Amino acid sequence: MAFSVGSGGGNGTRYPVAMVRKVRKLPLPGEVLVKVGDKLEPETIVAKISLKPGIPWVVPVARLLGIEPAQLPVAMMRKVGDRVKTKEIIARAEKGIYGRKEYEAPTDGLIEDISEKSGRVVIREEFGKEEPPVSFDAAFEMGCKPRDLPRFMIKKIGDEVKRGQFVAKKGEAQAFFTKTARAPISGIIAEVNEQTGYVTIARPFKEVVVKGYITGTAREIIPARGVVVEAPAVRLTGIFGVGRETHGDIKVLCQKSDQTLTEDMITSECEGRILIGGAFATNEALKKAVEVGAKGVITGTASYLNIVKSLGVKLGVGITGQEDIPTTVILLEGFGHLAMHEEAFNVLKSLEGRHASINGATQIRAGAIRPEVIVPFTDWTGEILETKVIDEDLSVGQHIRVINAPYFGELGAITAIPRQPAVVETEAKVPVVEVELLSNSRRVVVPRANVEVF
Repeated sequence: MAFSVGSGGGNGTRYPVAMVRKVRKLPLPGEVLVKVGDKLEPETIVAKISLKPGIPWVVPVARLLGIEPAQLPVAMMRKVGDRVKTKEIIARAEKGIYGRKEYEAPTDGLIEDISEKSGRVVIREEFGKEEPPVSFDAAFEMGCKPRDLPRFMIKKIGDEVKRGQFVAKKGEAQAFFTKTARAPISGIIAEVNEQTGYVTIARPFKEVVVKGYITGTAREIIPARGVVVEAPAVRLTGIFGVGRETHGDIKVLCQKSDQTLTEDMITSECEGRILIGGAFATNEALKKAVEVGAKGVITGTASYLNIVKSLGVKLGVGITGQEDIPTTVILLEGFGHLAMHEEAFNVLKSLEGRHASINGATQIRAGAIRPEVIVPFTDWTGEILETKVIDEDLSVGQHIRVINAPYFGELGAITAIPRQPAVVETEAKVPVVEVELLSNSRRVVVPRANVEVF
């Protein structure tokens, strides 16, 4: 079912408007600043923790135990909100790939998050207001003159460090001849003194705030933690993204879904906008988008190396979305040289001038997370699609996208859902679906976990 939302780009595009709900939640109990029924904007602060101190230790506990991320909550011996001590056993796996294995807390602190999607545990090392900065003689530990210390520093002023982490290193030869200096406490590098050779680490205090993210209404209050924001909206998901949550007006730069996004299309008028490309985005185009201050770029594809080079980010195998970059990038088709799906392009083109909220967070492995584009219609008076929950059952006829190899990025429709699990290419026996691929009408069998409703 689809609904018209007006002239848009003038191409008569029709697309679904659904009730989108976003949970905006603090990591720990704090103060909720809004009430049910309040109208919210992307920058509205909905909850905060005043003077929330400490540095987070993000630990891949599931990987260290040799278990799947989804098994982490069962393996944990401590829950969110518990305080733990250094060397305290906080997780245990009886049947991981390493056999029986335990994990000890690396620091004193508070368990802030246990993620069954990423398999990570966040332990926040707490500081007290009264704790003064700590200075230590790094030049002495390095065996160098104080004036030479800056060139050996591998952490600079303003960098966050954890207790025991290297802050300076001298020598690249055999370990016997290498000199290092380690942080005696966790904190922020506040000073590197060339006269004394001392490095000063300050204990930071931060205010943690959660913002509305989308234009909508506060539908439900989560006591002491946050709010559920609701809005009629068009929501699209991509294959890959980088960058944090941001928002801006949509500006279409390409006129066709197979047109390349180039540097000359991006001008000073793109500042603060969400830019829409077509097919491939060149390295120069991505770099220019950053230079002019664009909030985001949404296009079909780009080169992995181009993203790393033009945005200056390092992409690991974990989740993206926390990169400290000014421009969020979302690829609707993935890497390579592919045109944007025609339907998606027409939808975005018809939305030009509308205000959108985007998030580049992506996780391809267990617990898939997709980068998203949300365009709210707070004044919508037409029909609204029934809200779909993330874990809804798949059904024959549904349009899907494959989110893992060997058919990564392919669109298709479900033609059958076998009752019995089947053996796939990895030799694992898992629940599967039969899919007819849109690109060549070929029918393939794909694990259910490798498809998402499109």
